[in-house]
Amino acid sequence: MRTLAVEWNDRMSYRFEALLLAIELFTQRFDTGQLACFSFDFVNEILTLNGSLLFIRDSGRFVMKKKRLYRELETYSIEDSEELRQLPVLRGHVLTKEVEQVLPAGDVERLQPRWMMPLIIDDRLHGFILSDGNHAGEFSDSDLILSGAVMRLINHSLENSAHLMELLQSNSRLDQKNFNLFAINQSTRVMLSELSLSKLHETATDIFSEVTTSKITAFGIVDPATLRLTITGFRDVLSYSRFFGDFQLRYTRYNGPAVLHIERDRELLEELFVDCGHFQRLEAEFIVLIAKTHIMGMVTLSKPVNDQRQYDDGIFELVESLANSAVVAISNAVSYQEADYQRASAQKQLRHLQTLNRLVKNVNEVSSPEELCYFTMKTLHLAFGLKKAFIALRQDGGYTVQEAVGFGETDNPVGRFFLAVDEVPPALLEGTAIVDYTRAGARRHLPKETAAWTGEAACLVWAPLAVKNRVVLMDDPYPLGFLVILETEGSLLEEEVLLIETVAGNIAPVLHQMKVARSLRENLVRDERKALLQALEADIRNREEYGIPFYVAHKPYAVAPFGQAHPLETEGSSLPEDVRLFGFDGHLFALSARPLTADGWTEIPGVAGPESLMAFPYPCGCHP
Repeated sequence: MRTLAVEWNDRMSYRFEALLLAIELFTQRFDTGQLACFSFDFVNEILTLNGSLLFIRDSGRFVMKKKRLYRELETYSIEDSEELRQLPVLRGHVLTKEVEQVLPAGDVERLQPRWMMPLIIDDRLHGFILSDGNHAGEFSDSDLILSGAVMRLINHSLENSAHLMELLQSNSRLDQKNFNLFAINQSTRVMLSELSLSKLHETATDIFSEVTTSKITAFGIVDPATLRLTITGFRDVLSYSRFFGDFQLRYTRYNGPAVLHIERDRELLEELFVDCGHFQRLEAEFIVLIAKTHIMGMVTLSKPVNDQRQYDDGIFELVESLANSAVVAISNAVSYQEADYQRASAQKQLRHLQTLNRLVKNVNEVSSPEELCYFTMKTLHLAFGLKKAFIALRQDGGYTVQEAVGFGETDNPVGRFFLAVDEVPPALLEGTAIVDYTRAGARRHLPKETAAWTGEAACLVWAPLAVKNRVVLMDDPYPLGFLVILETEGSLLEEEVLLIETVAGNIAPVLHQMKVARSLRENLVRDERKALLQALEADIRNREEYGIPFYVAHKPYAVAPFGQAHPLETEGSSLPEDVRLFGFDGHLFALSARPLTADGWTEIPGVAGPESLMAFPYPCGCHP
């Protein structure tokens, strides 16, 4: 009797020491897998189990992880069931006779379990330990009490380990989110501060490549007008290769997933893109679409440089956020460039208007069509950058080149016939300029003979010099001339066409007024200079043919102010009737059959032509 008591005390002492060791073991930091294996070994040792099995939940069933004495079992699994799912709630203790009510009948028949310890994390069955008995044959009350205490200790340890793992994972996710927010903040600042589109595309691609460690990274933007997604950024970290290509979209409206896998989402990709072949060239594994209601762009990611790394949801969220920031930055850069272009265009137009204003002032001060054409051509060439142009004016039933720029010395077209009056195109008769932005414009619209001597042309602006007045056009429907532009400093722009039409519209009225003034002078006022030369030529011809002598005399005069009589009138009354008087520019000339001896007159000897008049030393020191 005493021997049994000693054995029982020794056994209980051993179990208490084992419990202390178990408390020390299961309060340390191990993962749930390690704790399950330690639990199996510890329970077998402290309860002296016979055959035993450890099952752990894996993909909807319980899979055998460790065994003892079940040599015929290499692998074994038990399907999950409603009874097992309800076990933590309804039977959260060690089972003996109730095992048959929990496990499927087939498993009970094969395994012959007589004892079951559930491994519970919160209200979920993580696994269990089965045994067909212990060395004593039956489980005593003390065995059940001890196994219940051990189960609670093990389950608490499993719960603590699972909670700790969840906390660590949550902490890791928070760290990742903090890093992502920091990366988004810094990257967005960098992208928003970049105003050059080419550098912005390169910067955005470098950012995507760095945060994902993708071997090949591509970034593209959609053109809504053509539904074409152009790859604007490309980076291969292992080579210096480049990528030139684009993707044609079938449509841009999209509300599907933002992250697509090249294989799993093949059908959706083929539905979105006309040709998915470029994805192979990009070695794309994932495609991140930048979309809200419409697809605005995309980022493609190949396998990471570090093959052990896997893309997770945090990386995709980061890429999607950075891509949206990139789209905003690109939109800002485009807006800035448009604003900068408009500002430069406004400044250029202001300079053009200022130059045009000066040209108009100069035009209003010229006294002849020749001067008008000269100043117009020089202004268009020097101030507005027109490289090749000419002005043709109407003369004797056709149009002749009056002034030109951009032609060589040998092929200067001044004086060349340009166009017959009856060959003027109808559009020009209506006052509309002919504009062609192509290099073939001159050959297409100009007469063949004219196109031959104009040479190479980059464009054509053929503007009529016509007064848009109905009364004038009814009297004379043909333009006074043409302003023809064949080459500008760069590509022909719309504002340059407008400028040329404006210049033509400003000089046309001046030409018309010059024409009217010349007609009035010819019809109403005698041209004294022209009349003197005509009379001189007639007298020289009579002298040569018939021997009739004539004499030329000169007298300077000053025009009296305030409406006093002109010297032609006062001198004419005091000279013989056969003396012919002419006066202009402060000079009086007299042609007579006899020498003129009146006061103040000086004879010009040996007059043989107009050159003799120009060579005479006039007393006033100036020539008429």
